[in-house]
Amino acid sequence: MYILGKYGLSNRGRRRFGLMKPVTTVIGSYPILPDLVELERYSSISKMAMEGEEPSDLISRTIELSVKDFISAGIEVPSTGQTRKDFIRLFLDPDHVSNIDNVGYDVSVNGRIARKSSIRLSDVHYAKRFLPKSRKFKEPLTDPYTLARNCKIVGSSYRDVRELSFDLAKTVLNPEALELQSQGGVDYVQFDGPYYSSEHMFPEYIGELYQSLLEGIDVPVVLHVCGDTASIFKELIKIKGIDILSLDFTYNPELIDEVAKHSFDQKIGFGCVKTATNDIEPVSAIRSLIEIGVKKIGEDRIAMIHPACGQRQITTDAAYMKNVNMVIARNEVFFGEPLTKNIIAKASPPKDGSDLDGYFLLQVDHESKIIIATRYSSENIPKVVVKGNSGEKVLNSILLSELAPDARQSSYLGYELSKAEMALRSNIPYRQHQILKITK
Repeated sequence: MYILGKYGLSNRGRRRFGLMKPVTTVIGSYPILPDLVELERYSSISKMAMEGEEPSDLISRTIELSVKDFISAGIEVPSTGQTRKDFIRLFLDPDHVSNIDNVGYDVSVNGRIARKSSIRLSDVHYAKRFLPKSRKFKEPLTDPYTLARNCKIVGSSYRDVRELSFDLAKTVLNPEALELQSQGGVDYVQFDGPYYSSEHMFPEYIGELYQSLLEGIDVPVVLHVCGDTASIFKELIKIKGIDILSLDFTYNPELIDEVAKHSFDQKIGFGCVKTATNDIEPVSAIRSLIEIGVKKIGEDRIAMIHPACGQRQITTDAAYMKNVNMVIARNEVFFGEPLTKNIIAKASPPKDGSDLDGYFLLQVDHESKIIIATRYSSENIPKVVVKGNSGEKVLNSILLSELAPDARQSSYLGYELSKAEMALRSNIPYRQHQILKITK
């Protein structure tokens, strides 16, 4: 069987296309790590493929693969994948910050710190080379308090974690964020503060710390705190300048009720797939959790749908398939089920000529044993969906619609659908090699 139909409005809130829909995003690290053999091979072929231009360094391949995985999964606001180092040493690197020593995983501060050079700009520029124009970009930076808590203060350079936190905010992280905003062209800046959920007492100076940290930042700011944040949510919403509070709703079911009972100015980032296990949540389970969040918190208060945390601890295939299922679940919750008339329904473009450009995204839902081909607008809004249990049936259904691609594009679509069917039959991840852009 197969289905061809236009997406209707959401069953809840009747959210209109493109208005206030929560975007799908990722949090930080992605589990593509450098392999010396593969990176050596990439270094050699890059000279031919890039007309003699060397890759920025041997980590470039991991960034490229991470971004391509995000795009293939349907993530609308990807990041670099933070593949270079762990989220502490990445921002406390002696090459970029003075008076820092790294010995293994230990970081020590031996004097007054200062930012010597850009930390993330080159990686952001490289990642955006693989980004379709329709997608936005978000880069995570580690929160200054989290960095300070992971440092050993040597000598009398700083009195305590508080003083070091303020210096990190002012001299390292704020200039870094401003540079990503002005020269990196990022659409969001995210700060990661995992320590807040595990502290015995929430630090009383965090509001003042963020005033210093966020000075001059104009793009939307995300604060991500993973783990159990139910007991500190009332403190998080007091932090001024934060646009989106990104939280882990897989850890403690009481968090949804805690968020629901408060009034606050921030929007919510809804972490809905676990990142400490390779078990892949089916679409139905993710959808159920999001639906509970929508019912209790409110549809209009949710701005982002994302994994619970960074995905470094799990395998690449598990991370990828979790992200695919998350995107499918988001579409079903916030855009509703496709409205289907019959198996040869015409999916006509608007009479005013708008929305003629867009792209097809192909996904495999292993739980339901179907291939999903979604026709998106150029603004990343799902418009038409085809679901079927074989690539041939899905392709034939698309070709019957008035939004079908031209002959060349149809040929490539057929090739990708055959790959998707093979992945479905073999129960392995399907990755779309290239997003098929449609131009009418």
